[in-house]
Amino acid sequence: MTGRRLHPFTLLAIAGALPALAWILPAPIGGACTAAVAFVLTLIPGARLTPGASPGFRGIGVSPGSRPGLVVFRTALLTAVPFWVFLRLLHDVPTTIAIGLRITTMVASFVWLAATLAPDRLVEATVARGWSVTAAYLFAATITAVPTLRDRARRIVEAQRCRGLSPRGSLGNRLRALRALALPLVLSALHDVDERALALETRGMVSGARRTPLAPPPDSAVERAARWALLAACVAALIWRFK
Repeated sequence: MTGRRLHPFTLLAIAGALPALAWILPAPIGGACTAAVAFVLTLIPGARLTPGASPGFRGIGVSPGSRPGLVVFRTALLTAVPFWVFLRLLHDVPTTIAIGLRITTMVASFVWLAATLAPDRLVEATVARGWSVTAAYLFAATITAVPTLRDRARRIVEAQRCRGLSPRGSLGNRLRALRALALPLVLSALHDVDERALALETRGMVSGARRTPLAPPPDSAVERAARWALLAACVAALIWRFK
């Protein structure tokens, strides 16, 4: 079963359990195992992007015909590398490995979650449970915020290049390019927040409002048991460490 077919709560449970176990289990073995599992998960989503695939793949930069698993794996790996460099500047090698593996687990888990969790399915699952749809929307918006801002930044850079601005060269050129990129990006993000707030208010998504799910994702007994098992594993590992 690929990540796109799992219930949103199962995806959240996996993405939450792996970092928790990484910090609970003894280092560096615990962090190495959880990081390995997280990177294996990034390779699971499928061989090719299909029309019904999760929008998260497009947000991370997967184009039709590419291999989304490899793209997600590479994104997680490249995102984790700066943390290792920063840790090495502050700590010795054993401490860098211990903390770096745990942070890598967190990064890989989040990147995998962003690639496989469809925001609309999360909102539908939350509504079906009777939970706050506002909280679900905020969480889903947070997951999709980085890919959205990155795509918008790419378009702004292309527009500035058409106007003769070069983001390469000397440090002065790069600083001028950064200023020309940051201001439109911030203003467009604020405008987007305004539009979304108005759209949510128009659709009646206010605090305390009850909504009816249109197409709640199926939640099998096996997945519910798996989520409880992940929670039990984290609690058992925590008790074991404190003994």
